[in-house]
Amino acid sequence: MEITLTFWGSPAEKAAVEASCATFEEAYPGVKVNSMHIPNDDFLTKLNSMIAAGNAPDISYSAEWKCQMGKDGLIYNFYDLIDKDPDMSVDDYLETCWWNWSPTESAGPIMANIAPSLMYNVDLFQEAGVELPPTKVAGAWTWDEFVQAAKQLTVDTSGNNALSADFDKDNIRQYGVQFSNTWLSYMPFVYSNGGYYLSEDMSEFALQEEAAAEAIQRIADLITKHNVSPTAIQRSSMPAPATALQSKQVAMCVDGSWNHLDLAETEMNWGVGVLPIAENYTTFFDGGSLIIFQSTQHLDETWELYKWITNPESSKEITDMFQSIWLPVHTEYYTDEAKIDFWASEELPARPQGFQDAVMRSTYENQVRPTEVNVVNFSQIDTLVASALDQVWIGDKTAAEALAEVKANVDPLIEGTYFGDRS
Repeated sequence: MEITLTFWGSPAEKAAVEASCATFEEAYPGVKVNSMHIPNDDFLTKLNSMIAAGNAPDISYSAEWKCQMGKDGLIYNFYDLIDKDPDMSVDDYLETCWWNWSPTESAGPIMANIAPSLMYNVDLFQEAGVELPPTKVAGAWTWDEFVQAAKQLTVDTSGNNALSADFDKDNIRQYGVQFSNTWLSYMPFVYSNGGYYLSEDMSEFALQEEAAAEAIQRIADLITKHNVSPTAIQRSSMPAPATALQSKQVAMCVDGSWNHLDLAETEMNWGVGVLPIAENYTTFFDGGSLIIFQSTQHLDETWELYKWITNPESSKEITDMFQSIWLPVHTEYYTDEAKIDFWASEELPARPQGFQDAVMRSTYENQVRPTEVNVVNFSQIDTLVASALDQVWIGDKTAAEALAEVKANVDPLIEGTYFGDRS
Protein backbone atom coordinates (compact mmCIF):
# COMPACT_ATOMS: atom_id res chain seq x y z
CA MET A 1 0.00 0.00 0.00
CA GLU A 2 1.32 3.47 -0.91
CA ILE A 3 0.19 6.88 0.31
CA THR A 4 1.47 10.10 -1.17
CA LEU A 5 2.55 13.17 0.80
CA THR A 6 3.26 16.44 -1.01
CA PHE A 7 5.24 19.05 0.90
CA TRP A 8 7.67 21.96 0.60
CA GLY A 9 10.44 23.20 2.87
CA SER A 10 14.11 24.01 3.27
CA PRO A 11 16.75 21.33 2.67
CA ALA A 12 16.77 20.65 6.42
CA GLU A 13 12.99 20.30 6.54
CA LYS A 14 12.98 18.11 3.43
CA ALA A 15 15.55 15.77 4.94
CA ALA A 16 13.66 15.61 8.24
CA VAL A 17 10.28 14.85 6.65
CA GLU A 18 11.71 12.19 4.36
CA ALA A 19 13.62 10.52 7.21
CA SER A 20 10.55 10.61 9.43
CA CYS A 21 8.44 9.02 6.69
CA ALA A 22 11.02 6.22 6.50
CA THR A 23 10.73 5.74 10.27
CA PHE A 24 6.92 5.71 9.90
CA GLU A 25 7.25 2.89 7.37
CA GLU A 26 9.21 0.89 9.92
CA ALA A 27 6.49 1.44 12.52
CA TYR A 28 3.73 0.58 10.05
CA PRO A 29 4.96 -2.37 7.94
CA GLY A 30 3.19 -2.67 4.62
CA VAL A 31 2.73 1.09 4.23
CA LYS A 32 4.94 2.92 1.74
CA VAL A 33 5.06 6.73 1.84
CA ASN A 34 5.74 8.49 -1.44
CA SER A 35 7.07 11.82 -0.13
CA MET A 36 7.08 14.38 -2.95
CA HIS A 37 9.02 17.56 -2.21
CA ILE A 38 7.80 20.44 -4.41
CA PRO A 39 9.34 23.94 -4.28
CA ASN A 40 7.02 26.44 -2.62
CA ASP A 41 6.80 28.70 -5.68
CA ASP A 42 5.53 25.83 -7.85
CA PHE A 43 3.55 24.00 -5.21
CA LEU A 44 -0.04 25.03 -5.92
CA THR A 45 0.43 24.77 -9.69
CA LYS A 46 1.77 21.24 -9.36
CA LEU A 47 -0.89 20.25 -6.83
CA ASN A 48 -3.71 21.55 -9.03
CA SER A 49 -2.29 19.60 -11.97
CA MET A 50 -2.28 16.42 -9.88
CA ILE A 51 -5.88 17.02 -8.79
CA ALA A 52 -7.02 17.72 -12.36
CA ALA A 53 -5.37 14.51 -13.53
CA GLY A 54 -7.14 12.49 -10.85
CA ASN A 55 -3.89 11.91 -8.96
CA ALA A 56 -4.38 14.04 -5.89
CA PRO A 57 -2.04 13.16 -3.02
CA ASP A 58 -3.46 11.53 0.07
CA ILE A 59 -2.07 14.23 2.37
CA SER A 60 -0.37 17.54 1.72
CA TYR A 61 1.14 20.71 3.10
CA SER A 62 -1.17 23.63 2.37
CA ALA A 63 -1.61 27.39 2.48
CA GLU A 64 -4.66 29.67 2.58
CA TRP A 65 -6.00 28.21 -0.68
CA LYS A 66 -7.01 25.07 1.22
CA CYS A 67 -10.17 26.84 2.40
CA GLN A 68 -11.51 26.96 -1.15
CA MET A 69 -10.63 23.28 -1.52
CA GLY A 70 -12.73 22.65 1.57
CA LYS A 71 -15.66 24.56 0.11
CA ASP A 72 -15.27 22.55 -3.08
CA GLY A 73 -15.46 19.27 -1.16
CA LEU A 74 -11.92 18.19 -2.01
CA ILE A 75 -10.59 17.71 1.53
CA TYR A 76 -11.78 16.21 4.80
CA ASN A 77 -13.29 18.19 7.65
CA PHE A 78 -10.83 17.62 10.50
CA TYR A 79 -13.48 18.09 13.14
CA ASP A 80 -15.10 14.91 11.82
CA LEU A 81 -11.81 13.02 11.73
CA ILE A 82 -10.85 13.99 15.26
CA ASP A 83 -14.31 13.14 16.58
CA LYS A 84 -13.76 9.55 15.40
CA ASP A 85 -10.35 9.21 17.07
CA PRO A 86 -10.52 8.34 20.78
CA ASP A 87 -6.92 9.45 21.28
CA MET A 88 -7.52 13.03 20.08
CA SER A 89 -9.67 16.00 21.01
CA VAL A 90 -10.15 19.47 19.58
CA ASP A 91 -9.54 20.71 23.13
CA ASP A 92 -5.95 19.43 22.97
CA TYR A 93 -5.02 22.26 20.60
CA LEU A 94 -4.50 25.99 20.92
CA GLU A 95 -7.81 27.69 20.14
CA THR A 96 -6.12 30.03 17.66
CA CYS A 97 -4.54 27.36 15.46
CA TRP A 98 -7.52 26.15 13.40
CA TRP A 99 -7.78 26.66 9.64
CA ASN A 100 -11.54 26.72 8.91
CA TRP A 101 -13.66 27.30 5.83
CA SER A 102 -16.80 27.59 7.97
CA PRO A 103 -17.38 27.68 11.74
CA THR A 104 -17.99 23.91 11.78
CA GLU A 105 -15.63 22.77 9.00
CA SER A 106 -11.86 22.75 9.34
CA ALA A 107 -8.88 22.03 7.13
CA GLY A 108 -7.06 21.11 10.33
CA PRO A 109 -5.04 22.78 13.02
CA ILE A 110 -1.71 24.35 12.15
CA MET A 111 0.70 21.42 11.84
CA ALA A 112 3.56 23.35 13.44
CA ASN A 113 3.60 26.94 14.64
CA ILE A 114 5.91 29.80 13.80
CA ALA A 115 5.78 33.25 15.42
CA PRO A 116 7.00 36.78 14.66
CA SER A 117 10.42 37.10 16.28
CA LEU A 118 13.04 39.73 17.05
CA MET A 119 16.50 38.28 16.40
CA TYR A 120 19.86 40.00 16.79
CA ASN A 121 23.64 39.73 16.63
CA VAL A 122 24.91 39.89 20.23
CA ASP A 123 28.42 40.99 19.23
CA LEU A 124 27.12 44.06 17.40
CA PHE A 125 25.20 45.17 20.49
CA GLN A 126 28.28 44.74 22.64
CA GLU A 127 30.49 46.62 20.17
CA ALA A 128 28.02 49.53 20.16
CA GLY A 129 27.56 49.47 23.94
CA VAL A 130 23.81 48.92 23.57
CA GLU A 131 21.90 46.92 26.15
CA LEU A 132 20.51 43.67 24.75
CA PRO A 133 16.78 43.58 23.88
CA PRO A 134 14.48 42.64 26.78
CA THR A 135 13.15 39.08 26.85
CA LYS A 136 10.09 39.62 29.06
CA VAL A 137 6.90 41.35 27.95
CA ALA A 138 6.81 43.38 31.16
CA GLY A 139 10.11 45.01 30.20
CA ALA A 140 9.57 45.32 26.44
CA TRP A 141 11.00 48.35 24.69
CA THR A 142 8.71 51.22 23.79
CA TRP A 143 8.83 52.05 20.10
CA ASP A 144 10.97 55.13 20.85
CA GLU A 145 13.44 52.99 22.80
CA PHE A 146 13.59 50.55 19.92
CA VAL A 147 14.27 53.35 17.42
CA GLN A 148 16.98 54.76 19.69
CA ALA A 149 18.72 51.38 19.84
CA ALA A 150 18.42 50.98 16.07
CA LYS A 151 20.07 54.37 15.57
CA GLN A 152 22.97 53.42 17.83
CA LEU A 153 23.38 50.20 15.82
CA THR A 154 23.23 51.84 12.39
CA VAL A 155 26.75 52.70 11.25
CA ASP A 156 28.07 54.45 8.13
CA THR A 157 31.29 53.60 6.32
CA SER A 158 33.21 56.09 8.49
CA GLY A 159 32.06 54.49 11.70
CA ASN A 160 29.47 57.12 12.67
CA ASN A 161 26.15 55.91 14.01
CA ALA A 162 22.79 57.42 13.11
CA LEU A 163 22.81 59.64 16.22
CA SER A 164 25.98 61.42 15.08
CA ALA A 165 25.88 64.82 13.39
CA ASP A 166 28.44 63.40 10.92
CA PHE A 167 26.33 60.35 10.00
CA ASP A 168 26.21 59.72 6.24
CA LYS A 169 22.82 58.16 5.41
CA ASP A 170 23.93 57.52 1.84
CA ASN A 171 26.84 55.29 2.83
CA ILE A 172 25.65 52.86 5.47
CA ARG A 173 27.58 49.64 6.10
CA GLN A 174 25.45 48.29 8.98
CA TYR A 175 21.72 48.83 9.54
CA GLY A 176 20.15 48.72 12.96
CA VAL A 177 17.15 46.63 11.96
CA GLN A 178 15.53 44.88 9.03
CA PHE A 179 11.80 44.09 8.82
CA SER A 180 10.37 41.60 6.38
CA ASN A 181 7.62 44.19 5.69
CA THR A 182 5.01 41.46 5.30
CA TRP A 183 1.75 41.17 7.20
CA LEU A 184 3.40 38.71 9.59
CA SER A 185 5.84 41.39 10.72
CA TYR A 186 3.53 44.40 10.84
CA MET A 187 0.31 42.88 12.24
CA PRO A 188 1.62 42.41 15.83
CA PHE A 189 2.23 46.16 15.90
CA VAL A 190 -1.17 46.92 14.36
CA TYR A 191 -2.98 44.81 16.96
CA SER A 192 -0.89 46.15 19.82
CA ASN A 193 -1.60 49.71 18.73
CA GLY A 194 -5.35 49.07 18.86
CA GLY A 195 -5.78 48.57 15.12
CA TYR A 196 -7.49 45.82 13.15
CA TYR A 197 -7.51 44.36 9.65
CA LEU A 198 -11.31 44.58 9.36
CA SER A 199 -13.92 47.00 10.70
CA GLU A 200 -15.84 46.19 13.89
CA ASP A 201 -18.75 44.66 11.95
CA MET A 202 -16.22 42.84 9.71
CA SER A 203 -17.76 44.28 6.55
CA GLU A 204 -14.95 46.64 5.52
CA PHE A 205 -11.19 46.95 5.32
CA ALA A 206 -9.73 48.75 8.34
CA LEU A 207 -5.94 48.99 7.99
CA GLN A 208 -6.34 52.57 6.76
CA GLU A 209 -7.82 53.63 10.10
CA GLU A 210 -5.62 55.73 12.37
CA ALA A 211 -4.39 53.11 14.87
CA ALA A 212 -3.47 50.57 12.20
CA ALA A 213 -1.97 53.02 9.71
CA GLU A 214 0.08 54.65 12.48
CA ALA A 215 1.70 51.32 13.40
CA ILE A 216 2.59 50.57 9.78
CA GLN A 217 3.91 54.11 9.25
CA ARG A 218 6.28 53.68 12.18
CA ILE A 219 7.86 50.71 10.41
CA ALA A 220 8.12 52.68 7.16
CA ASP A 221 9.72 55.57 9.06
CA LEU A 222 12.58 53.27 10.04
CA ILE A 223 13.52 53.31 6.35
CA THR A 224 12.49 56.72 5.07
CA LYS A 225 12.86 58.95 8.14
CA HIS A 226 15.30 57.39 10.59
CA ASN A 227 17.56 55.67 8.01
CA VAL A 228 18.06 52.66 10.27
CA SER A 229 16.56 50.01 7.99
CA PRO A 230 17.42 49.11 4.38
CA THR A 231 15.23 50.28 1.51
CA ALA A 232 13.24 47.81 -0.55
CA ILE A 233 15.89 47.92 -3.29
CA GLN A 234 18.72 47.37 -0.81
CA ARG A 235 16.79 44.58 0.89
CA SER A 236 16.27 42.77 -2.42
CA SER A 237 20.02 42.39 -2.82
CA MET A 238 20.67 41.41 0.79
CA PRO A 239 20.92 37.79 1.94
CA ALA A 240 18.48 35.93 4.18
CA PRO A 241 18.20 37.23 7.77
CA ALA A 242 20.62 34.71 9.27
CA THR A 243 23.33 35.62 6.77
CA ALA A 244 22.62 39.36 7.01
CA LEU A 245 23.00 39.20 10.80
CA GLN A 246 26.12 37.04 10.61
CA SER A 247 27.77 39.24 7.97
CA LYS A 248 26.99 42.32 10.09
CA GLN A 249 24.86 43.97 7.44
CA VAL A 250 22.09 44.32 10.04
CA ALA A 251 22.10 44.14 13.84
CA MET A 252 18.47 43.14 14.39
CA CYS A 253 15.81 41.45 12.30
CA VAL A 254 12.04 41.13 12.75
CA ASP A 255 10.83 38.11 10.82
CA GLY A 256 9.45 34.60 11.36
CA SER A 257 10.86 32.23 13.97
CA TRP A 258 11.70 29.73 11.20
CA ASN A 259 14.97 31.68 10.94
CA HIS A 260 16.10 30.25 14.29
CA LEU A 261 17.32 27.03 12.68
CA ASP A 262 19.47 28.92 10.17
CA LEU A 263 20.85 31.08 12.97
CA ALA A 264 21.65 28.00 15.05
CA GLU A 265 23.68 26.61 12.17
CA THR A 266 25.92 29.70 12.04
CA GLU A 267 28.83 30.35 14.36
CA MET A 268 27.34 33.71 15.29
CA ASN A 269 26.55 34.79 18.85
CA TRP A 270 22.83 35.51 18.45
CA GLY A 271 19.81 36.08 20.62
CA VAL A 272 16.07 36.75 20.67
CA GLY A 273 14.04 39.45 22.38
CA VAL A 274 10.39 40.33 22.79
CA LEU A 275 8.91 42.58 20.12
CA PRO A 276 9.23 46.30 20.92
CA ILE A 277 5.70 46.74 22.28
CA ALA A 278 5.46 48.24 25.74
CA GLU A 279 1.67 48.19 26.12
CA ASN A 280 -1.13 45.91 24.88
CA TYR A 281 1.39 43.31 23.73
CA THR A 282 -0.44 41.27 21.08
CA THR A 283 0.97 38.73 18.67
CA PHE A 284 0.14 35.32 17.19
CA PHE A 285 1.24 31.91 16.09
CA ASP A 286 0.89 31.05 12.41
CA GLY A 287 1.56 28.19 10.03
CA GLY A 288 0.01 25.91 7.44
CA SER A 289 -1.95 22.73 8.09
CA LEU A 290 -1.72 19.24 6.69
CA ILE A 291 -4.81 18.52 4.61
CA ILE A 292 -6.21 15.09 3.73
CA PHE A 293 -7.93 14.67 0.37
CA GLN A 294 -11.36 13.08 0.10
CA SER A 295 -10.04 11.01 -2.80
CA THR A 296 -7.65 9.00 -0.62
CA GLN A 297 -8.20 5.25 -0.74
CA HIS A 298 -6.28 4.77 2.49
CA LEU A 299 -7.81 7.13 5.04
CA ASP A 300 -6.83 5.12 8.14
CA GLU A 301 -3.15 4.93 7.15
CA THR A 302 -3.10 8.55 6.01
CA TRP A 303 -4.58 9.61 9.35
CA GLU A 304 -1.83 7.73 11.16
CA LEU A 305 0.79 9.51 9.03
CA TYR A 306 -0.85 12.83 9.87
CA LYS A 307 -0.56 12.11 13.59
CA TRP A 308 3.03 10.94 13.12
CA ILE A 309 4.21 14.11 11.39
CA THR A 310 2.45 16.47 13.80
CA ASN A 311 3.49 14.68 17.00
CA PRO A 312 6.66 16.31 18.39
CA GLU A 313 7.71 13.00 19.93
CA SER A 314 6.94 10.58 17.09
CA SER A 315 10.50 10.23 15.79
CA LYS A 316 13.95 11.71 16.20
CA GLU A 317 13.61 13.58 12.90
CA ILE A 318 10.33 15.24 13.84
CA THR A 319 11.60 15.96 17.35
CA ASP A 320 14.60 17.71 15.81
CA MET A 321 12.24 19.96 13.83
CA PHE A 322 10.20 20.84 16.92
CA GLN A 323 13.42 21.64 18.75
CA SER A 324 14.64 24.01 16.06
CA ILE A 325 12.32 25.36 13.35
CA TRP A 326 8.80 24.39 14.47
CA LEU A 327 6.76 25.35 17.55
CA PRO A 328 4.07 22.99 18.92
CA VAL A 329 0.31 23.45 18.53
CA HIS A 330 -0.82 21.31 21.47
CA THR A 331 -1.57 23.34 24.61
CA GLU A 332 0.26 20.95 26.93
CA TYR A 333 3.59 21.91 25.37
CA TYR A 334 3.08 25.44 26.78
CA THR A 335 1.68 24.49 30.20
CA ASP A 336 3.51 21.32 31.28
CA GLU A 337 7.05 22.07 32.48
CA ALA A 338 8.41 18.69 31.30
CA LYS A 339 6.90 19.27 27.85
CA ILE A 340 8.31 22.79 27.73
CA ASP A 341 11.76 21.51 28.62
CA PHE A 342 11.45 18.86 25.91
CA TRP A 343 11.14 21.33 23.01
CA ALA A 344 12.12 24.73 24.41
CA SER A 345 15.12 24.01 26.60
CA GLU A 346 17.59 26.85 26.26
CA GLU A 347 20.35 24.24 26.07
CA LEU A 348 19.22 23.49 22.49
CA PRO A 349 21.14 25.25 19.68
CA ALA A 350 18.03 26.93 18.22
CA ARG A 351 16.71 28.00 21.64
CA PRO A 352 19.04 30.77 22.86
CA GLN A 353 18.97 32.24 26.33
CA GLY A 354 15.68 34.03 26.89
CA PHE A 355 13.81 32.03 24.22
CA GLN A 356 11.14 30.75 26.59
CA ASP A 357 10.12 34.25 27.64
CA ALA A 358 10.88 36.16 24.44
CA VAL A 359 9.24 33.76 21.99
CA MET A 360 7.29 31.00 23.73
CA ARG A 361 5.57 32.76 26.64
CA SER A 362 5.23 36.16 25.00
CA THR A 363 3.32 34.57 22.13
CA TYR A 364 1.34 31.96 24.06
CA GLU A 365 0.16 34.47 26.67
CA ASN A 366 -0.68 37.27 24.22
CA GLN A 367 -1.97 35.47 21.16
CA VAL A 368 -4.86 36.17 18.83
CA ARG A 369 -5.81 34.29 15.68
CA PRO A 370 -3.46 35.18 12.83
CA THR A 371 -5.12 37.36 10.20
CA GLU A 372 -4.17 34.83 7.54
CA VAL A 373 -6.18 32.10 9.28
CA ASN A 374 -9.23 34.19 10.16
CA VAL A 375 -9.97 36.61 7.29
CA VAL A 376 -11.89 35.19 4.34
CA ASN A 377 -10.13 35.74 0.98
CA PHE A 378 -7.00 36.85 2.79
CA SER A 379 -4.49 35.85 0.10
CA GLN A 380 -6.31 37.90 -2.59
CA ILE A 381 -6.66 40.85 -0.24
CA ASP A 382 -3.05 40.69 0.89
CA THR A 383 -1.81 40.80 -2.70
CA LEU A 384 -3.52 44.16 -3.12
CA VAL A 385 -2.41 45.45 0.27
CA ALA A 386 1.22 44.40 -0.24
CA SER A 387 1.30 46.23 -3.57
CA ALA A 388 -0.11 49.37 -1.95
CA LEU A 389 2.40 49.19 0.88
CA ASP A 390 5.28 49.01 -1.58
CA GLN A 391 4.67 52.74 -2.10
CA VAL A 392 4.86 53.29 1.66
CA TRP A 393 8.15 51.44 2.13
CA ILE A 394 9.80 53.71 -0.48
CA GLY A 395 8.25 56.89 0.93
CA ASP A 396 6.07 57.85 -2.03
CA LYS A 397 2.91 57.73 0.09
CA THR A 398 2.04 57.61 3.75
CA ALA A 399 0.50 54.42 5.12
CA ALA A 400 -2.81 56.24 5.63
CA GLU A 401 -2.84 57.46 2.03
CA ALA A 402 -1.88 54.18 0.38
CA LEU A 403 -4.25 52.07 2.47
CA ALA A 404 -7.16 54.49 2.01
CA GLU A 405 -6.65 54.29 -1.76
CA VAL A 406 -6.54 50.49 -1.88
CA LYS A 407 -9.66 50.17 0.27
CA ALA A 408 -11.96 50.61 -2.74
CA ASN A 409 -10.40 47.55 -4.40
CA VAL A 410 -10.24 45.50 -1.21
CA ASP A 411 -13.76 46.02 0.12
CA PRO A 412 -15.48 43.96 -2.62
CA LEU A 413 -13.38 40.99 -1.45
CA ILE A 414 -14.35 41.36 2.21
CA GLU A 415 -16.55 38.50 3.41
CA GLY A 416 -15.85 38.73 7.12
CA THR A 417 -14.02 36.07 9.13
CA TYR A 418 -14.22 32.33 9.65
CA PHE A 419 -14.56 32.56 13.42
CA GLY A 420 -16.83 35.56 13.91
CA ASP A 421 -14.28 37.94 15.44
CA ARG A 422 -11.89 40.52 14.03
CA SER A 423 -8.69 39.11 15.48
